[in-house]
Amino acid sequence: MKKLIFAVVLFVTCNILLAQNDVQFSHYMFNEVTFNPAATGNTESFDVSLLARQQWVGFDNSPSTQFINGHTLLKKQNSGIGFSVVNDKLGFENSLNFKLMYAYHIRLAEKSHLAIGAGLGFINRSIDGSDLVYEEMDDMYALKTDKSELVPDFDFGMELSIKKLRFGISSTHVQQSEASSSIKVPRHFYAYGKYTIDLNEKMAIVPCFRVKSTQYITQVDASALFQYNNLFWAGVSYRLNDAYVGLVGFNLTKQLKFGYSYDMDASEIKKYSSGSHEIFLTYAFKSFNKTPVQIKSPRLFN
Repeated sequence: MKKLIFAVVLFVTCNILLAQNDVQFSHYMFNEVTFNPAATGNTESFDVSLLARQQWVGFDNSPSTQFINGHTLLKKQNSGIGFSVVNDKLGFENSLNFKLMYAYHIRLAEKSHLAIGAGLGFINRSIDGSDLVYEEMDDMYALKTDKSELVPDFDFGMELSIKKLRFGISSTHVQQSEASSSIKVPRHFYAYGKYTIDLNEKMAIVPCFRVKSTQYITQVDASALFQYNNLFWAGVSYRLNDAYVGLVGFNLTKQLKFGYSYDMDASEIKKYSSGSHEIFLTYAFKSFNKTPVQIKSPRLFN
């Protein structure tokens, strides 16, 4: 525990030079709107998702993440609208990211379309500097008071859907690398995709991937989910040089689905941690469109 606490203190006291990266979570294939505004409106229902993650169980002040997002399609306007709120805590540092999102959908063919989206909001970063302990308390660069700062935030992305294939690219915190604020968030780049392979009328396999990169680090996730009769899914995921992940989920009702994942660490951190836990819920409310959308069965991978 002392090793992690030392790393966290070092991380947050260097004038916030690098700050923390975007949140890490395993259910990325269900929550693309969190990192790509172009995914806004990829369902005609009004979907609201909640997610909570506790990382590196066994450490004091270990990372924890919670977020809520919601989005829907305005069919007549060929537009998607939505919002995202992400709360992330790492040691003595807390980050709150709020965004409003818009996407314009262009129909390319009967079963394919292109979406271009943007997100606009803010990031509030706060540090409990008064709780930090230094080897040299008279260090002139030591942060000894609580600090909080609010900065604007902008995201941009595109998503292409062709029948059972979906592929997207995006960038979050587009302007942050040039920000004059002492609280900086590295610009992130994403690429992801998933493809549904129908085995028969009831069963399908969905391979997925996501690449997240900054100028400092690149993270790669590869996953495969098995879906049965729109009732439940189970799968595995590998985060390169970081973790092995097991995922399972159920459609509790036609509108409500629940998912759980467990990360088993593959890095040196496994000597000190018992893994990471994550749960999420998604509820599909009625559409905002005038013509009611009848939900015959939940679409797992929107």
